Amino acid sequence: MEGKSDVTTSTRFAQLRALAGLDFHVLLTLLSRAWAALAGALTILLLPHWLSANEQGYYFTFASILALQIFFELGLNQVVMQFVSHEVAHLTATTNGQLLGDERILGRLSSLAQLIKRWYRFAALLFAAIGGLAGIVFFAEKGHDPISLWLGIWLVLISATACNLWFSPGLAVMEGCGKVGQIARLRLVQSLLGHGLLWLVLLSGGGLWATIAVPAVSVFCTGYWLKTQGNTLDWLAGRVVDIKSKLSWRNEIFPVQWRIALSWASGYLIFNLFTPVIFARQGAAEAGRLGLALTLFSGVSTIGMSWVNAKAPSFTSHISLKQKHELNKLFVAVFVRSTLFIFFVSAGLVTAAIFLDHLGLTFMTRISSPNVIAVIGGVTLVNSMVFSMAIYMRAHREEPMLSQSIAVGLLTAIAVYFGSSFGVLNMMLWYLAVCSFVSLPWTIVLFLRYWNRRLSGCD
Repeated sequence: MEGKSDVTTSTRFAQLRALAGLDFHVLLTLLSRAWAALAGALTILLLPHWLSANEQGYYFTFASILALQIFFELGLNQVVMQFVSHEVAHLTATTNGQLLGDERILGRLSSLAQLIKRWYRFAALLFAAIGGLAGIVFFAEKGHDPISLWLGIWLVLISATACNLWFSPGLAVMEGCGKVGQIARLRLVQSLLGHGLLWLVLLSGGGLWATIAVPAVSVFCTGYWLKTQGNTLDWLAGRVVDIKSKLSWRNEIFPVQWRIALSWASGYLIFNLFTPVIFARQGAAEAGRLGLALTLFSGVSTIGMSWVNAKAPSFTSHISLKQKHELNKLFVAVFVRSTLFIFFVSAGLVTAAIFLDHLGLTFMTRISSPNVIAVIGGVTLVNSMVFSMAIYMRAHREEPMLSQSIAVGLLTAIAVYFGSSFGVLNMMLWYLAVCSFVSLPWTIVLFLRYWNRRLSGCD
């Protein structure tokens, strides 16, 4: 009877996994992102107790300025993952990170690997120099705290982030090869160790030095993993490329990359401008409150998007194999699960914020008001739908979101600039209007063109 019960339980668990669409890659991605969100939530609870209001502002503004790496990475990781996914669909991967199959395809991949290794080496050094200097100038001019509080921490942070930028194409190639679950497992380990160290530093009175924990641990974990698990990027880059197989960066990579680069640069304005502007205009304490709220919902988005992100390489493979029906069916399944998750969790967080504020808890003085939190919840839901449709469209190795991203980025910058003069709530309401009445409708129009597009040779 016990054995039969175990079998029944196992069968039911398998059925639940199938219903939720939790294969290995989605499950590991979901676990990784769920832990990151949980760790973020625990960090949010610890920060007000172990950092001053001003230190909390520096903590979140550091993260926003570090996001400047977008301007150095220039969307190349996204292009690499899509390109590799498209080509690998016709190859066989071995356990040691090597690929077998058509020599012409292998030559194209090797040519790409050699190109991105050179670029990322240069980009990482350039980011460390320019990003580091930009942060020093910003905090020296806009901050009101002694330079000894933040300079050493900033220099370590910028160095660790530059190293992670250097390693990032290796992970993009592995994801393109279908190792989404393995990369998610790596990120889970990184987050476990990194946040454990962060909390330890906070609890031991290390203050802002806790900010270096996660990126520093990520450097060591990623370097070790790529060295021991079969670095496909290094293997491809080390192959001799036949001139006939050589990839044309100008004709095959650049036309997509420059569009994604501009879209992602606009994305910086859309997602990372709020905290620095509030830091400069209303001080570190107010920036810390907004940063805490934005981080909370960033965690919700991170988990909710797991279904869609984990299947991005599969979208590209279906397109490469002309499987239109399978592509659309898979997208609908992951889109519905992702959107429902984000809706219900966001609604729960808004309800909890209203209740806790009514109780008058001290913690609520260190995070944005319930009204601001409700607006951010609405933004998170709208943006998640935009993100999902963008992933579907970009899987076609095209960048249709360029004009939309630039327009939304500029409108967001305007909303932040003028709205911040009237307070955080007004700024976020203006941003919600941009997302709801410009970004989402525009994305839907673009998406429907791809949804109805016929792939040559598909059923």
